Amino acid sequence: MADRTDSNANPYLALGVRPFINCCSVRTMHGGSLMLPRVRAAIDAASRQFVNLDELMEAAGKRLAELTGAEWGIVTCGSAAAVALASAACVAGNDPVRMLRLPFTDGWVNRVILPKNQRFAYDQAIRMVGARIVEIDSAADLETALREPVAMVAILGTNEEFSNIRLEEIVTRVKPLGIPILVDAASEHLQRPSPWLVRGADMVIYSGGKFLRGPQTSGLLLGRKNLVQAAWRNASPHQAFGRPMKVSKEDVIGVLAAVEYWLNERDEAAELQHWYDDLQEIARRVATVPGTSSEVIDPKSVVRVPVLRVKWDGIALDGMGLRQRLLDGSPRIMIDDTAATANSVTIDPFQFQPGEAAQVGQAIADALKAAHNLHPATEPQAQTDLSGTWDVRVQFLHGERRHRLKLQQQGSQLSGSQQSEQFESNVIGKLAAQHVHMQFETRHEGSAIAYRFEGTVANGRMQGDVILGSATDHHRGPVNLSQFGKGQWEATRA
Repeated sequence: MADRTDSNANPYLALGVRPFINCCSVRTMHGGSLMLPRVRAAIDAASRQFVNLDELMEAAGKRLAELTGAEWGIVTCGSAAAVALASAACVAGNDPVRMLRLPFTDGWVNRVILPKNQRFAYDQAIRMVGARIVEIDSAADLETALREPVAMVAILGTNEEFSNIRLEEIVTRVKPLGIPILVDAASEHLQRPSPWLVRGADMVIYSGGKFLRGPQTSGLLLGRKNLVQAAWRNASPHQAFGRPMKVSKEDVIGVLAAVEYWLNERDEAAELQHWYDDLQEIARRVATVPGTSSEVIDPKSVVRVPVLRVKWDGIALDGMGLRQRLLDGSPRIMIDDTAATANSVTIDPFQFQPGEAAQVGQAIADALKAAHNLHPATEPQAQTDLSGTWDVRVQFLHGERRHRLKLQQQGSQLSGSQQSEQFESNVIGKLAAQHVHMQFETRHEGSAIAYRFEGTVANGRMQGDVILGSATDHHRGPVNLSQFGKGQWEATRA
């Protein structure tokens, strides 16, 4: 444990937690982004007085409308909260009879249309209101879905351009019916006016703690005044469904300061050039390693930050291995797990502080050089046959689950199926000597529920740890697939 001096200098080190250089953009799991100095100053000033939150949000809504060109806006405690509150507005409005009954919506108009390729982890924030998601994949599907009453249409901004049915086509069909359209653009850059509102959406969501560099636990809901105000009435401090979703007076002021800077003072061209310069610095240092190459990937339409892909050949290290070496090193460096491959990683410069690009480039070069002459380890052969039926008991931090497992084994490879309450799936895995690896996955709504088993075999029993998580198709990686922690497991032959 660090001493009191260290505690004053760095509160994370005082707790034994090592900070890192962030190379993977604005993921909440890694702390979002670093607040702008003016945001920190605004929060400090706001923390020194009291105000009425309804009065504050009314004034903030007016100012957000002026800044963004939307009819109205509110600050929420994160963008997922904005999804839930917008959904509550569309299902219950500010009708107290309904607001106090959420999420029990039987008999109400509670269906929400969502294009199939836009299912995302945070559509749980729609379902938690008591809404039921109806997937569509074409104009014909939309017509079928509209045969019954619909409370809302939801769109995931980053995937909309890849859909078989575009926003304009949805707008043309649902606007005459008075059905609101919500766009989740949390991972996008805020623009004035929002292109989603221009294209016909009624509400749009942006993160306050990502690219805006406001308070990490903040979000923005912009759009039609009556709907946005209804969302606020479902939120804290009001004693309804959203009461746990508390936004502070400091958050409101901090987000306003971030939006003011983003739209009125930020030098976008200079910022972009700085990112390119940082990526070139990394590429220059990595180029000193034989067998490596680097490629700058220009910004996409909705996320305007270039990234660097570093590749290598003839080096006994994969992307996840490099990621772990960088996390174990000094300075500690975090790179994206979802983009790591067998011979490449991707570097995002958005969060870099002065001097960090050089440190990242040198650390990657040193790690690849150290692995250059290593050879892949030979995996030991399986020493037993696990074919047959097994009873598996998984012990969670609280509670347990039992599975019936049927395995087939060919050499070291395992396959089969498993059954448990509300969870049936195929099984894949392998056996190396007496060490067993298995994984179960099943689809639920927009995500895959995942178990990753690691353990040993001895005396006709298997036991070990199980890693628990879930991930959507476009955010699959070890971080999300381990986000729910661990349990213990044991198995005996049935």
